[in-house]
Amino acid sequence: MAHNHLFPNCFAHFPATTIQTTTMISSSQKGSSSRSRSLTTRSVSSLRKNRRRILRAKVATDFASAAVAFARKKNTNGVVAVGGNSFIATTTTKTIQTTKSSRRFTTLLSCSATKNDSDEGGDDDENERQKEYYEGLYGTWTVTQTDELEVWSYRVALSLACLGAVGVVLGDVSGNEQMVNPSYFLGASGFGVALVLVHMYVTPIKRVMQALYAVGLIGSLGIVAYTQNGGSSSSLLEFVREHRSAVWVIGPMFASFTGLAFKEGACYGKAEAFLLFLLTPIMCLGHLTGLASDEVETFFVASWMLGFLVFAGRKYTQAVKDDIGDKSVFTFRGLKTDEERRDYLERQEKDLSLMEETM
Repeated sequence: MAHNHLFPNCFAHFPATTIQTTTMISSSQKGSSSRSRSLTTRSVSSLRKNRRRILRAKVATDFASAAVAFARKKNTNGVVAVGGNSFIATTTTKTIQTTKSSRRFTTLLSCSATKNDSDEGGDDDENERQKEYYEGLYGTWTVTQTDELEVWSYRVALSLACLGAVGVVLGDVSGNEQMVNPSYFLGASGFGVALVLVHMYVTPIKRVMQALYAVGLIGSLGIVAYTQNGGSSSSLLEFVREHRSAVWVIGPMFASFTGLAFKEGACYGKAEAFLLFLLTPIMCLGHLTGLASDEVETFFVASWMLGFLVFAGRKYTQAVKDDIGDKSVFTFRGLKTDEERRDYLERQEKDLSLMEETM
């Protein structure tokens, strides 16, 4: 009687959500029904996030199952009949031993694939665990590398503005007029970058501050151009000292700085920021009106300079997330349509009434 080696196709089906390696061991003992055992390997971490790891583990288990099928086909001695969802096979002791060996081989392959894939994704999982999530008005958010770059760039820009102010004062005190103008525009450039990078919830106010800065910068360039083409003064600072009305020309830049100081003081409660908020307009108006004597003006400038140094230095001790504020506000307001905002709130499981509050 010919031996029919028919094998069921159970080795070709695997669940979509869990990777399993199943070996079926059947033996005929006085007409008893077949028995099966299932060995489930460890699930691969982060299946939904890394499709590549799922595919690699799937290939490994397919190969292991094929090895089991090959071992059965080679060592089975008898008739294998397929009926419904089970099959009966007459096997020798050697067949059972070989199948057990194949099962161990399957386990080793599957565990090895899982370990390798877990090692590759270990760095990503570790980075994911290290992230801190914060609850905002419109949803949860986290600090990204781009956020960190913007915050640190903002702080460096403020430091450049402070360095430029120090250069202006040192150049004036030492009588080195050649140092004043480059230092002034170094500080003005740093302040301009800071106005671009600063995080403010009310965008129109930020735009007004930037516009004032632009007016003051153009006015400063105009004064320098005038002094370089036959003007009586050798530097911008000297010209403003001799012409009090020049404060109207460069003053808008300092008005913008006053707004930034108020924002920092109101948001973080920093005393040095409030000091700058008060001293900047007093210093400018005192010189414009002539009410402040030279000694008083010197005191104002020295106090302002000291406050600026403390303010720029302490920015580096502040947490990055504090300089960002509530990132969910910027994300939500950056959405262009109501549909996008509604979808965002639903994903964040927030009340849709928040849409009406922003209108």
